[in-house]
Amino acid sequence: SSGINAEWPLRPGVGSKFTDEEVKNFFNKYDKDNNGIIDFNEFLGLCIDINTNDSEKAVATLFASVDKDNNRSLTHLELREGIAQYTGKPVDDAEVSALIKQLDIDRDGEVSYEEFTNNILVKMTLAVKGSGSS
Repeated sequence: SSGINAEWPLRPGVGSKFTDEEVKNFFNKYDKDNNGIIDFNEFLGLCIDINTNDSEKAVATLFASVDKDNNRSLTHLELREGIAQYTGKPVDDAEVSALIKQLDIDRDGEVSYEEFTNNILVKMTLAVKGSGSS
């Protein structure tokens, strides 16, 4: 059978450091039939959940907390400081540059609000972080 199993790496990229418990809680929340695999229908449910108003508010709040000059665009420095604040760990310039390269669709060297909110990894990070309390 095809799908995402519990061994699938749910810890990609910068700012996505999760405990095993957070990943397990997130996985179990969407593995509705408890067969150890998130199948297509369960994945669709996950996608719908991470595109709800609550997730939009969470993404907007996160963006605003990182966008120190309120210009709706994140610089290298804002991202580095924001990730360090969010994860509680320092982040090196190479990691931030890699993240910007991944998110910066128009290649202007910054991450706009639209680029940030349209990225599935940002939404998945918030979903995993928030899944322990739901």
